[in-house]
Amino acid sequence: MQDSILELWLRLLSLHIEDPSDTPLASRIRDHWLLASRGYFVGCIPHNLEETVSTAEGRAIALRAIDSLKAALEAGPALLDHGTLNLLGFYEGNFVRGVETSRLIEVANAFKDHIEGRIECDVTSTAFMPGSHVAT
Repeated sequence: MQDSILELWLRLLSLHIEDPSDTPLASRIRDHWLLASRGYFVGCIPHNLEETVSTAEGRAIALRAIDSLKAALEAGPALLDHGTLNLLGFYEGNFVRGVETSRLIEVANAFKDHIEGRIECDVTSTAFMPGSHVAT
């Protein structure tokens, strides 16, 4: 998937980790996703998903955040304005156009499918790249 889409996804996802259930693990996951989404890691975004979901607590934190973000995206506008996205603190490579929420919903579905074992391809497959479908 494109770095910018994964970075945007992780930035928004980190903001959907529930504060009231804030545990040391939730804080570590949030902090890691915020750093990974910053824009420093070109071509290899360290999302640490496998490590995050390796425990029941981490898996629950990730799935709740995904469900929360997906619901917000589905209720939100069809296009996230580039000017607003550039306020989210990315290091460089500012967004020059808006991002369709459908692309981020596609990433949400792929992350959830991966966590729940419904993805049958591996990292080398480019048959489906979540978030790459741009509305025309």
